[in-house]
Amino acid sequence: MSQVFVRCCFVAGAALLAFAGSTVEAQVVKAPLNDGFVRTSSIAMSVDEMLGTRKVRAAEEPILGPGYPALWIGEVQFKPLRLMRLEWPDAKTGEPKQEIVRYMIYRVIRRDYTDLAGAEKAELERKLSDPDNDPSNVLDAEVTNPLQMPRFLLQSQESDGTIVSAWQDEVNVSIQNAVFNREMGRRGKTLKLLNSVEALQEIGEPVAAADQDALQKAFYGVAVWRNVDDQADYFSVTMSGFSNAYRISRDAAGQNVVEEKVIVQRFRRPGDEFLQEETEFRLVDDADTDGDGKADTRYPVWQYRPRKLTITTPNIDTVLRNIQSSAAPADAAAQ
Repeated sequence: MSQVFVRCCFVAGAALLAFAGSTVEAQVVKAPLNDGFVRTSSIAMSVDEMLGTRKVRAAEEPILGPGYPALWIGEVQFKPLRLMRLEWPDAKTGEPKQEIVRYMIYRVIRRDYTDLAGAEKAELERKLSDPDNDPSNVLDAEVTNPLQMPRFLLQSQESDGTIVSAWQDEVNVSIQNAVFNREMGRRGKTLKLLNSVEALQEIGEPVAAADQDALQKAFYGVAVWRNVDDQADYFSVTMSGFSNAYRISRDAAGQNVVEEKVIVQRFRRPGDEFLQEETEFRLVDDADTDGDGKADTRYPVWQYRPRKLTITTPNIDTVLRNIQSSAAPADAAAQ
């Protein structure tokens, strides 16, 4: 994945961060790729995202949240899309019926995004944890960690990226076991392959970029899709639940649009529906997403995706924009 450039020069309240206006070249945080894992999302997080709702944001600016230290992100490594032919008894006749199942193996390592600052890490952490800007809650401390909720959306596309159909990953223990025996059989005593329900759990402690045993702290999972269009030539897989970063902006009608941070990987399959082989799947490395004839997106990519969510909390926009009110409290005015 291409390197992320972090500009550490944002104003939050009185001036939370300032690295002399310099541009700091961030580190690429990734564990080794082995055992058939061919891609890593690395991690991508700007200082603006780290500041989150502590930064005062104008009405025309998107709101980013939740910010340091509640913000978290994981590195996701994965294998290419694969096919498996399985036989099931037909629901009506009871006769054996073959089904082609698509699946993708992945593993996740929670990461410390302040490692992106490299040599500036200590200074970044010091300023992000400034108690004058981020007072501690000592009366109602959190007793549990946030939940990670992995979901995988497979979409068939036209060559220009237009979405044709979509399939959410599903839980099927029989398929899960068959995939495990095929992919992880030799490591069965030391490894567990989770489905999307089993992978719903508290996030662990972040693993430092310098940790040589990062893979020992990873959890492994599988996403399964059934009844996928066998004539589609282009696919994308959207992986959500690996960061709690969000963005809130407004559409042309003035309504709030809530987006979550997700990972996207594109694939192509130059074959037909008659003789399907998993070797036909190709990873798309980059694409022209703005139509200027030049590749501008490198995959996998972290991006924001809209969610169906309605915000009903009063004054939530003012609160999240960290806008200080100049009006005196009613009880103070009465004194």
